[in-house]
Amino acid sequence: MRGVAALIDGMLISLVQMVLGGFLGWAGQLTFGPGSETTHLLVLTLALFNFVLWQTYKVFFTGYCGQTPGKMALRIQVIRHDGASVGFMRAFVREVVGKFISGILFGLGFLMVAFDAQKQGLHDRLATTYVIKL
Repeated sequence: MRGVAALIDGMLISLVQMVLGGFLGWAGQLTFGPGSETTHLLVLTLALFNFVLWQTYKVFFTGYCGQTPGKMALRIQVIRHDGASVGFMRAFVREVVGKFISGILFGLGFLMVAFDAQKQGLHDRLATTYVIKL
């Protein structure tokens, strides 16, 4: 369920990135003109823009209501260990720090979900969160 929710979120944010990134690239070409230096600068700028947009999307929705649009579609929610809402700081720890660590460990932090009795990944354990079915 989490994987499908992530795919839905990925598709949604990709659409936003294409539109906003296109405008950003267009504005950069108009401002700096053509050339390989401009192209390299725009590629780096767009990569940073896409990274920040994706992380902001996940932290905002998780911190605001415990659900990204993908999780809303599948009726799952992130909550704290005591059942309270996640909040933005805990969402940042889970979505940015925790998922980065889960990923650099060859994805084992994500794989923990399949083998954990409480279905917590490493990122959930670091932020003391759970994903529940609504």
